[in-house]
Amino acid sequence: MPTNLDPHIAALRHSASVASLNYDIWWAYKSKEHRPIYVATMNRYPGFFETSIYAHFVALLVALYPMYETRRDTFNIPRLLKVLDKEGHVPDKVLAKANAIHAEAKPLWVRVGVLRNNAFGHRSDSKTVKEAFKEAGITPDQLKKLIELTKRLLNTISLALDGTVHLFNRAATEATLRVLHDLKECMAHRGRA
Repeated sequence: MPTNLDPHIAALRHSASVASLNYDIWWAYKSKEHRPIYVATMNRYPGFFETSIYAHFVALLVALYPMYETRRDTFNIPRLLKVLDKEGHVPDKVLAKANAIHAEAKPLWVRVGVLRNNAFGHRSDSKTVKEAFKEAGITPDQLKKLIELTKRLLNTISLALDGTVHLFNRAATEATLRVLHDLKECMAHRGRA
């Protein structure tokens, strides 16, 4: 097991950021708050937006899944917690807090795994995609919660290791909404011409 955790934690942070950005874009397209405003615009370009919605959702799942998997040949959050425990890199109180966050995140990750393993990363021959979604029973709010728990867990560890936290301050919602707004305005302008 590695003793220099910096590159591994950086990779986990990157995955959390990728998951968060893909969630932002996917949810800007799908949310009840924004979709009614832009659905006509998206319907004008169905091939693009149907594919984009799908791609961002799958990218979200693909970024989240390996962060919590328990394979021994990858570096993931469970392995990070084991290394921290074995090598005593952080105080027991911090490790307990990180483990508690992990325990809260794990049931949500299991739901992500149902989708990833039965509908997107692999296609189950025993259930349909619809059945996989029903089995997973995960909501957009729960996906967001898993992302936020992951960020908090990584920052809890980083703060104890080297006194830093990652800001996770990049977001894609506003940029996505600007694109949709500009496209809607362009369509309206063309309609007037």
